[in-house]
Amino acid sequence: MDKHKPPAEDWALELMRDFQDKITCGLYDAIYHLDQGSVETLMRAQAHSCVGAFLELGTLRTPMSLDAFLDAMRIAGPSQINIEREGNVIHWSEQHDGQCVCPFVRRRVVRLDPKLCLCGAHWVKELFRTVTHTEVDVEILDTAATGARNCSFLITVQGPPDRVEMH
Repeated sequence: MDKHKPPAEDWALELMRDFQDKITCGLYDAIYHLDQGSVETLMRAQAHSCVGAFLELGTLRTPMSLDAFLDAMRIAGPSQINIEREGNVIHWSEQHDGQCVCPFVRRRVVRLDPKLCLCGAHWVKELFRTVTHTEVDVEILDTAATGARNCSFLITVQGPPDRVEMH
């Protein structure tokens, strides 16, 4: 048997992965040309799926209190996250050194586009909802797609003041 040829199963898996990547690339090229409302809808759905996969791979337990979640995310996310909290307002800055954290971008399946950052904002919102059962508004401040070194979000916790936990 030739040692330089991959087993048939590996070759077939690689071929299928390449096929899926090309389809995904084509879909994202089309998504980037859609209007804002349509992109929002698609990125919200993508973020929901991505959060589910992230939680399956990670060690976060659900549900968690808001403060426990923020403490855990400083070390449990896909990158180091600097988190500062002032009451209902959370400053969330993911340290990416100018690189996008999206696995599709990292694997060069899709090109980096500022519209992809909507997925990141929805990812943060969905993560809060899923893990802490807390609704938040998320505003994109800076991202790697717009030339920043880090991806920063301004998060506002929704709900009455007594729902907002503090250390």
